[in-house]
Amino acid sequence: MRARSSTGWSKTTAMTRREGRAASALAPLLVCLAACGSDAGAPRPGAKPAVDVARGQVVYETRCAPCHGSGGGGDGPAAAAIEPRPRNFRDPAFWKGRTREQLRLVIAQGRPGTLMAPFEGVLSPAEIDDIVAYLQSFRPAGS
Repeated sequence: MRARSSTGWSKTTAMTRREGRAASALAPLLVCLAACGSDAGAPRPGAKPAVDVARGQVVYETRCAPCHGSGGGGDGPAAAAIEPRPRNFRDPAFWKGRTREQLRLVIAQGRPGTLMAPFEGVLSPAEIDDIVAYLQSFRPAGS
């Protein structure tokens, strides 16, 4: 038989009731904290979305690979019929001094005197940024 305290409750029952009261007191606090949450992952108003290399690869394969090739070597299926030849993104000379903004401008505005068409209005700004991020994966080490 369990020992009873002066209140008539066993020590096991008293502990359970004490824990229950503590949980009841903490429950509103926990609900409030959960509702507040962290907005660390939430985009800030006016903030640009993070670039996504995988998404850039998907758009590149559809829009760019026919001329520039899946591997970025300027050797896509249409490349043989294009003059001047499409850019080889694996050429270290191409990357010398090249900035992300320069890449972005060429994709958005095209390249006069070539068949590089402007994609501004065809692709979203985020898609263009994603392609730029993917193009950088072709950059040879040390260039």
